[in-house]
Amino acid sequence: MTKNIIVTDANGDIIGTTYLKRAKGLVKNGRACFAGDDTIRMSASDDSSGIKTISEEKSMIYITFKGDEWLRNDVDISFMSNPIDGAVTESLMLGSWEVKPMVAQSRIFMLTPNTDYRFVFWLNGGENEAGNETCEFRVAFFSDWENCNVYKLNRGYIRPLLHQKGWELYELPFRTPNVEGDVSVTFSFVANRAPMAVLPALEPSAYADLKDEPDEFEDYRPQRHNIVFKDGWPSITQYGGDKYSTEAIRKKVRSRKSFSFGNKGFNFEFSSKSKGEDDPWEEIEDLHDEIDDLLDDIEDSLDDLSDDFSDACDDLEDITSDEDFNASEHQSEADDIAGELQELDNVISGFKANVDQFRGMFESLDKRMFGGKPDKVRAALEDVRTKVEVVHDSITDISDRISDISDRISDLND
Repeated sequence: MTKNIIVTDANGDIIGTTYLKRAKGLVKNGRACFAGDDTIRMSASDDSSGIKTISEEKSMIYITFKGDEWLRNDVDISFMSNPIDGAVTESLMLGSWEVKPMVAQSRIFMLTPNTDYRFVFWLNGGENEAGNETCEFRVAFFSDWENCNVYKLNRGYIRPLLHQKGWELYELPFRTPNVEGDVSVTFSFVANRAPMAVLPALEPSAYADLKDEPDEFEDYRPQRHNIVFKDGWPSITQYGGDKYSTEAIRKKVRSRKSFSFGNKGFNFEFSSKSKGEDDPWEEIEDLHDEIDDLLDDIEDSLDDLSDDFSDACDDLEDITSDEDFNASEHQSEADDIAGELQELDNVISGFKANVDQFRGMFESLDKRMFGGKPDKVRAALEDVRTKVEVVHDSITDISDRISDISDRISDLND
């Protein structure tokens, strides 16, 4: 569920966003009116203290890379096709495999003091085979580089939000100091011993429909994808490619497969199946993907449940705190609903804990290298699937309960 309804105050100034269902509730209660298909205007009688209770949030302020805002000394700022959406866009490239630190620096930005910002961008490369590279983003206030914020972008120091076609999406937070007047802010990227590339990014919510696609062979490679190589990594005939190219790794995993589940470990030597014989490992990999999809679906459903639950709690608070609420007639029902919501909150939290546990169990399965006898591997996976399906089926019941409670909350207005 997305907060796609704009909320304005009585003067038409934007004060936040909310869900469609929440917007309809505010209009129904007389606290707002629709000012367009995707906009509601709060009534003048609804004071600021009331607005603060409705869970609308002001949009985060995002900054991204733009070529004309960066100095072009010692860096390459040029156009290329964005691998994410295919559009032609500016890119920033700096660094080499040599021991030669290179810095790309932005112009000075004048930003609001004591304010949260996010710098977003797509990153590629920035790692080498030896693991001794530098790949950093820095934020300096008032050109004080000795005390600047340093964000390490290599070796998993900061986890990217998304992997797509060899690129990683980063959202780096910073807060401007609380001073009088605007704050002078300068950004920089630093690269050494490995080339890196940067592309502009949209707000992270714009990529909500994209599925995370990390390198399936990352455990075998000492460095991440880099566009200086045709395949993202050295080819099998280049230096290091005999071990780290996709072709070399595929040959390796075809010759030996392994599988681990919990404290159980299985290993076996791979032998090619006879012509016309079904490959049990293909069936097992399909089962692996099925569990992965179930977990993704559960996590999406839990996000929706949390949003619906939050809306129900807000609606109950709005109705019971309204001066027109008939407490003598409806207070008992309102108390019952509040108790049920507390119970559901515990249930939803329990589901989230279960999913985290399942995800941990599931991620211990090495998708690239199964091992042991096929029947044992299949049994381990089917055991996980059974447990995941129980949670998956139970969520539907919780969704129905929340929907029923929302209807009962609406009846309190009658």
